[in-house]
Amino acid sequence: MKRVFEIPFHFLVVVLGLYLLSGIGSLLAYDTELLINLAAYGHRLQQTWIDIMHPSSIYIYWGEGNKQYSITEVFSKTYFYSFLILFSSFFLAVCLSVLFSYSLMLLPRKAYRFSTKIINGLDALPDVFIVVLFQLFIIWLFKKTNLLVFDIYALGEERIYFLPILCLSVIPAVFLLKQFLFQLKEEENKPYVEFSYSKGFRRAYTVWHHLFRNVWVHFFFHLKPIFLLMLSNLLIIELLFNINGFMQVLLRTATSSPAAFFLGMLLIFVPFFIVFTIGSNILSKWLKGGEQNSE
Repeated sequence: MKRVFEIPFHFLVVVLGLYLLSGIGSLLAYDTELLINLAAYGHRLQQTWIDIMHPSSIYIYWGEGNKQYSITEVFSKTYFYSFLILFSSFFLAVCLSVLFSYSLMLLPRKAYRFSTKIINGLDALPDVFIVVLFQLFIIWLFKKTNLLVFDIYALGEERIYFLPILCLSVIPAVFLLKQFLFQLKEEENKPYVEFSYSKGFRRAYTVWHHLFRNVWVHFFFHLKPIFLLMLSNLLIIELLFNINGFMQVLLRTATSSPAAFFLGMLLIFVPFFIVFTIGSNILSKWLKGGEQNSE
């Protein structure tokens, strides 16, 4: 019963926080010294509320020539494109992390330790460095073979997919890979693994059918940090690949149109809040059911 009231309360608190954040640009003023201008901040919040009540009056300066477009036109063009890249990158990161973690678990001990050192090295690389490295490799390959394998820069309304998706998936894949390996090693020391080996099951079968089945439970708890990581990286990807995406819209509207910024943040927050809330409820019920069955 308590959770029924907690969920709407958390939702309203976050929405209120986003609304207050939308006008933060007018809170600080500079006149020979830095000042906190509460009157301008209150006026900006009031104007934002009026604009939200009349969304058809909200316009954004966007695209070539910095022309004025309605909020619905800009959001519809950029939202689905950016989140197609985001979800594709997430799916690719999960697939790569599962594939590599499963393969690494089958390696001899020395090879496994060497591989983990490489993973730790990749984890330390900055996002920008990875993107630039991919772009330089494509340019080098083009110079050597005169073959442009992938577009490395979006021009105008052009849309590119493969390289942004690949670059965006690298850091989350490494993060997930480390988490999977840690959980798999934790599970490997439990009695049911030795029991599986004693029954004659091979290591490849035990890792996939027993270890991974238990590790997937922990996977959901890492979704929120991965989501936040990929959102911040998505902005970097859009900037480096010159993609006219949704994160660039938010970056521009953060100072020019508080109402558009607030509505854009809601488009990010609300769908994922619903998904995480439903997933959390299903997982908690499933875990409680498992505890009752084990008793």
